[in-house]
Amino acid sequence: MEVTRIHSGSIVQRDRNILFSKLDDELLAIDGQGGYCYSLNESAGRAWALISTPMVVEDVCAQLRREYDVDEETCERAVIELFQDLCEAGLVSLGNAA
Repeated sequence: MEVTRIHSGSIVQRDRNILFSKLDDELLAIDGQGGYCYSLNESAGRAWALISTPMVVEDVCAQLRREYDVDEETCERAVIELFQDLCEAGLVSLGNAA
């Protein structure tokens, strides 16, 4: 199976069937169908919250940079890695910006 690579222009949206719950500073995403639980730290949980509706990765990064003290390159690399992992786990879906 070919893996789609996420980039700054990718449009990402979380799967609406994934339950999530806040626990202290972490967000737990629960895949009841697959039987997995994913722990997201505060900033990853914020990225997850931002993609409740389809959003371009670079827009997610721009919002996170306004909220956290992080440079553009570091933020983009971390967000792409997060969304790539979540995509491969089936927790997010994606498309590409025109």
